[in-house]
Amino acid sequence: MMTEMRSLSMQELLAEIRYDQGRYPKEALDELIYRQDEAIPDLVKILKQVAVSPELFTDPPRRIDHIYAVMLLSQFQAAEGFDPFLHTLQLPDDLAFALYGDLLMNCGGRIVASLYSGLSIMEDDLVSFPELDAIFDLIDNTSLDELIRGIGFQAITSLVRQRKISRDLIQYYYHDLLQGHLEDESGILYTLLIDSCMELDFKELKEEIMDVFESRRANTAIISRDDVEGHFNDGTFLDEDQYKPITAIHEELKNWFAVRD
Repeated sequence: MMTEMRSLSMQELLAEIRYDQGRYPKEALDELIYRQDEAIPDLVKILKQVAVSPELFTDPPRRIDHIYAVMLLSQFQAAEGFDPFLHTLQLPDDLAFALYGDLLMNCGGRIVASLYSGLSIMEDDLVSFPELDAIFDLIDNTSLDELIRGIGFQAITSLVRQRKISRDLIQYYYHDLLQGHLEDESGILYTLLIDSCMELDFKELKEEIMDVFESRRANTAIISRDDVEGHFNDGTFLDEDQYKPITAIHEELKNWFAVRD
């Protein structure tokens, strides 16, 4: 089978992953990994197409290649995929759920973190980080479902854990959010923010976190004062796998394909 894949053109190879054929296309994905440099521009085109024409991927026959494309680009740490994926997350009517389903909740933040390049721009003697600003904008976008906005917190936690962005910068940003600079009527986002503070061991923000509970801005059915107290006291962390880089598409999708079936 691998010999057959090796003889295919890139467009023929991409056709192998375009639609659900009732089986996991491992051989085609392995060949795309083998031809990484050649494949990246075409995989990025798929993500750009999703961002501007999502109906091509939601209307019958439903395409599935955007799933494989974003996971491969994440494995390749291809920064070219960052902007189109962030744009797709912010499509109206929460279309991102229809496009990516459970994958979005399981590893959406890790996808963002894997595509993040750390690009910095100097303007008027000030350094800005446009990709990080885009994550902040995702969190601030009140037109989106809270869980999609919460992917921003997952991404930030992953990036700090992987030492791709400054811990001090994020602690300062979180301080402002905890002070009330986060629009969240449901309490879900404040809950996710507190969870991220715990994961990043921001003990310095404990007082601000307790103020969130005092003002009833967090969902105490999900997280409580005692959870925060216990966590900061014993220094435990949750599952490290939640924040690790995406390095192996087969490992990431081994359960996803079975669930879909």
